[in-house]
Amino acid sequence: MFYTRIKMLCKEKNINVTNMLKDLGLSTGNTGAWKQGKLPNGEILLKIAHYLDTSIDYLVEGVCVDDLSPDEKHLVETYRTAPEKAKYKILCDFEKMIMEETEKLKNLKMI
Repeated sequence: MFYTRIKMLCKEKNINVTNMLKDLGLSTGNTGAWKQGKLPNGEILLKIAHYLDTSIDYLVEGVCVDDLSPDEKHLVETYRTAPEKAKYKILCDFEKMIMEETEKLKNLKMI
């Protein structure tokens, strides 16, 4: 959970969430929503990730790049270095390809 990961990272750095938010110029009133599982907007996620020296992926999903396989790291790096306009197409094409391949495997009774 997003808020749990923030608390843990703050604890590791010997700071509390309230002080971190004040340092970033953010409202402390949002923590209630975060405790309920809601996420802040991208700009706030980015500020928090930079402040805590972590990735947005880790804050949101609990995924650390170090936990990824070499192929997964390659996919992430390829996506990150793509032009902004290409990223949406990459995601759409990738999802379509996965669905098509999954359907083929189902038809072959391999999954």
